[in-house]
Amino acid sequence: MSALIFTIVLGILVLYLGFVKNKSILSPVAVIGLAISIILSVKDWGLGSKYFHDMILFDNFSIAFNISMMIITILIFLFGIDYYRRMEHYVAELYALMIFALSGAFLMTSYSNLIMLFLGIEILSIPLYILAGGKKLSYRSNEASFKYFLLGSFATAIFLFGIALVYGASATFYLPEIKTYIAQFHGKLPPMLMVGLLFILIGVAFKVAAAPFHFWSPDVYEGAPTLVTAFMATVVKTAGFAAFYRLLGMGLLPLPVPLEKALWVMTGLTLLIGNLGALRQTNFKRLLAYSAISHSGFLMLAMLSQHDSSASVLLYYTFVYSLATVPLFIIFILVKRASDGLEELAIFRGLYKEKPWVAIFAIVLLMSLAGIPPTSGFMAKYQVFVLSISQGILLTSIFAIVMAIIGVYYYFFVIREIFTDREQPNRIIVSKVNGALIIACTLAVMGLGIFMIRIPI
Repeated sequence: MSALIFTIVLGILVLYLGFVKNKSILSPVAVIGLAISIILSVKDWGLGSKYFHDMILFDNFSIAFNISMMIITILIFLFGIDYYRRMEHYVAELYALMIFALSGAFLMTSYSNLIMLFLGIEILSIPLYILAGGKKLSYRSNEASFKYFLLGSFATAIFLFGIALVYGASATFYLPEIKTYIAQFHGKLPPMLMVGLLFILIGVAFKVAAAPFHFWSPDVYEGAPTLVTAFMATVVKTAGFAAFYRLLGMGLLPLPVPLEKALWVMTGLTLLIGNLGALRQTNFKRLLAYSAISHSGFLMLAMLSQHDSSASVLLYYTFVYSLATVPLFIIFILVKRASDGLEELAIFRGLYKEKPWVAIFAIVLLMSLAGIPPTSGFMAKYQVFVLSISQGILLTSIFAIVMAIIGVYYYFFVIREIFTDREQPNRIIVSKVNGALIIACTLAVMGLGIFMIRIPI
């Protein structure tokens, strides 16, 4: 709880630092503050503290995911030193909004009450609606913000209606009590309760961009500022799946048959649409958006496998996926600046000739997202498949493996462009901080693949 309170205070502090004309202090203050929050979180490990009449539970599960999200946010803030270098106004507000969104993510990992889950989702979402429109003079950014706000509002309404129906049937918001109430029906739930649970699952599925509730993702990823897109693709996705897993594990498992079938159909659609949709993309940010959708399918497969190690697999997968995604967005910004702001895959042409070391690191990161050994992305997918097959989920696992093979193909679109020469090579400038981030993240992606660490939570 101390880490949550400190993070909120940090957001307020960064917001007031906007009055100071020296914007160079914002990122260091934010990074140091999050480092202190990580230390406070580590001190709570193993305590299982409960607050507000058991509405919030900071157990090892929530602490592990919170630390993971804070580490990724620190990387994004370090990326922000160069990204916001040319921006004169509203930098403090943008950092503060991301910190406030992070505090909402903390609630999403630690709730045991549906009201607290709702608050966490809204505290996470509202800053993101603003951040998506961070480029005020950009039509695409304004469109992304409006679409995300509009569709997010509909998803919130459906989610809240689902909570109302579940409360009307069970007379409680607490997940353990809802689980006990559901168990007495032996799978044959009353219609009102069934519809309420379905609406709740739809609301959470929207946040993790699971098909068929994924349609906002490509447009918002493309239109939002790149640093915000990186935050959404990593921290927001991690928080969404932590919340999803906690909802199922603490409140709904074993799932009633109709809901279980609906989630399996959702998993298959997410894998299919994410991978096939990515094959048609020529815009890099839209390619990563569909890639993120496909990764949601693999994460749902791990989540629905209902094994004791599912939480550890989810943590490892989301963390190594985030470690590969953040530096890829950094490299994308570098080549975008050298290509007059274009975002097509062709901007990567000549990268190997101009900056060989950046090209090699980019290839390793793309290999990790594709799940090629010896990267940590391969180990993440391998763990998912071992988990699902061990639980007897054979057909869906085979389908997921086929989709993973298809996924390798569209990542090689970018690799092909990297090795393709261009007539006039672009001058790519890499700052020391960005260079250090690219190197550190790539080494971590390789290291976590060779020396896999699984944290029991």
